[in-house]
Amino acid sequence: MYSAPQGSDRVEGLRKMGGDNVNEKRPELTPEIEQVLSRYVRIQDEEQRLREEKSQLQDKLREHMEPAGCTTWFVRAAGQDLKVVAYRKVEVEYDEPKLQSRLGDRYLSILSPDLRKMRDALPEISPHLQPVLGRIGSPDPEKVRAAIESGVADVKEFEGAFVKSLKHVVAVTRSRQGDETQPGDRMPATDRAAAP
Repeated sequence: MYSAPQGSDRVEGLRKMGGDNVNEKRPELTPEIEQVLSRYVRIQDEEQRLREEKSQLQDKLREHMEPAGCTTWFVRAAGQDLKVVAYRKVEVEYDEPKLQSRLGDRYLSILSPDLRKMRDALPEISPHLQPVLGRIGSPDPEKVRAAIESGVADVKEFEGAFVKSLKHVVAVTRSRQGDETQPGDRMPATDRAAAP
């Protein structure tokens, strides 16, 4: 989770996250927007409840199909033709430090690339990926801009070779103790208690 830096570093950090239109002012919490936020939070809670209920229903379906040894079931229910798939999948979680300690240099022989780890280490490993970037890379807007500015590429070479769109991203999460807030940023305690 992003932890906002203080002062001017905070503004710069927010610019990097979401654009250039960041200032220290905060919007007013109008009654209409408070209702929007309240409804949004209720929807988040409902989504969580639905995920839990869906998981329970999946368990019931799996339990129903297991005695027949069935992994794929075509059935007509609720006026719809449905395909139900249920199978077991073994997941193994290794104690990596322990294995690395035990195997030493042989540890490398049991590894495969892990996309999550690669993403986390991208700044460090990017130079090593250069030979295969033609197969695994995608144009980076910052690198395109730098290439044009430095003369490595001409802006005309990009004409008709990209589509630029504006995507709006809005995320609402519950604040945790210690999050940066200002007076008026939180719902009054009575409203928080009433919100489901």
